[in-house]
Amino acid sequence: MQLEGHKTIPSTPDRVYGLLTDPEVLVRTMPGLKRMTPTGDGRYDAEMEMGVAAIRGRYEGWMTIEDAVLGQSYRLRMEGQGPGGFVAVDMAVTLSPTDEGTDLRYVGQAKVGGTVAGVGQRMLSGVASFIMGQFFGAVAKEARQQP
Repeated sequence: MQLEGHKTIPSTPDRVYGLLTDPEVLVRTMPGLKRMTPTGDGRYDAEMEMGVAAIRGRYEGWMTIEDAVLGQSYRLRMEGQGPGGFVAVDMAVTLSPTDEGTDLRYVGQAKVGGTVAGVGQRMLSGVASFIMGQFFGAVAKEARQQP
């Protein structure tokens, strides 16, 4: 499944980068993310709880931030296993300054397997878009609240 989109965040690229790579901010802003434990070199063990259709349940896995260029870009990779199967995400994030703040763009792939995959591509794409919208909206709110 293709993941692609963008969002304007009302802050500088350096500040947005800091928010997007701060585990405490991610736990506060990413829907369903319950825990991130650093294991070294930009890698985290993670636990998520999803409450949407057939992907409902608790997922355990890991997340890494790779190819990081401070204030400009990074690559996010995640994998998780849960009662409905697995999910794997590989996504590039780029940040560019604009008059309104920062243009955040993401593009990548998500793979799902197990009973989760049986839900159907259209529904999974809709759920992914909804979660991404909630997450980046919460990051934008976080950027407005903190100096």
